[in-house]
Amino acid sequence: MLVYFDCRAGISGDMTLAALAHLGIDFKPLQEMFHAAGIACTLELFPEVRAAGPGMRADVRWEDPQPLRHPADLARIIRLLPLEDDVRERALAVVDALAQAEAHAHGIAVEEVHFHEVGAIDTLVDIVGAAWGLHRIGATRVIASPLPWFSGVVECEHGTLSLPAPATAFLMRNKPCVPSAATEELVTPTGAALVHVLAQSHAQCPPAGALLALGTGYGSRPAPAGLRACLIRLPSEEGLEQVTLLETHIDHLSGEDLGSAVTAIGASDPAPLDILWLPGLTKKNRPGGCLRVLCRPEHAGTLTTALFRHTHSLGIRRQQMERVVLPRAAATLPGPAGPLRAKSYLLEGQEYLRPEQDALDDAAHELGLGVPGLRLARSGSDGGEKPPLQD
Repeated sequence: MLVYFDCRAGISGDMTLAALAHLGIDFKPLQEMFHAAGIACTLELFPEVRAAGPGMRADVRWEDPQPLRHPADLARIIRLLPLEDDVRERALAVVDALAQAEAHAHGIAVEEVHFHEVGAIDTLVDIVGAAWGLHRIGATRVIASPLPWFSGVVECEHGTLSLPAPATAFLMRNKPCVPSAATEELVTPTGAALVHVLAQSHAQCPPAGALLALGTGYGSRPAPAGLRACLIRLPSEEGLEQVTLLETHIDHLSGEDLGSAVTAIGASDPAPLDILWLPGLTKKNRPGGCLRVLCRPEHAGTLTTALFRHTHSLGIRRQQMERVVLPRAAATLPGPAGPLRAKSYLLEGQEYLRPEQDALDDAAHELGLGVPGLRLARSGSDGGEKPPLQD
């Protein structure tokens, strides 16, 4: 999956979060992670409609006074968060790029940089949120448009600075830029750092592929346009999906409680793609096993909570994976008690039909048969001979 950032109207940290939220990412689990790490902040997301169409706006808030934080402080907090390895590495790389740019802009060592200009908490949430959101949406590649070059001045603690701000200009080096008539800040230091680290390349327009979703993120300024994020499935990815595997070892539940847990997790909204129980022996030779839940990346937070709630496991492993799926569609099959709901799927150019199990269960109950008997029933409703139902 590819995400294309159209930065013609600029890019900032909050615009990036808002665009990803408009694509469908739920950032509530991330906020809970920050709370667990001792960072009491709130990420608020607002639907907003401007001249460029519907989108979202993001705002990070906190109540307690915040200390000056250096790059090492931000890195320490990121390491405390229960993030996937690739998310943590990307977030740390963005913090390092921003710190290098700020150090160059102020003529100081990286260790002396503190984030009074960009704001430590909102910068931290923006950086981690961008890396986490791209992971959740299954983005394996990021492309950004050329960045707009703007002019004007901005007042800050160090006085009047020409735009782009020195840290932003440092991060825009060696990147394609296009002139604009704007005399206000379009690209912030955080936005430039996100592009610097996360975008593997730049292009005037997204590559050929299927446009799956479009998100627009507006900034705090009342500008008519915002950052557009395009979620694209490339032709080479047809049939390829990103999924998340949740798993935990369980040896403390009775058989009845385990059955109830599997039923409850399966009934979650959104529902998992699949659930599997693998019995075995756990530590201290206790009978137990591994409970696996397969889900879409954007549902991982909700189902992680459900897994904790219904098992009281103390730890859940999460892996981002790919799966290849066959083209499929809803269909019907003739059955002894009438049409049966089924799946139609293509394999090597051949169409196959497979009856849904719950449709078989319902039909068998209606006829007073077991499912094996239903499968072997050869008499159709029209009195003709029918082949056995196969799956």
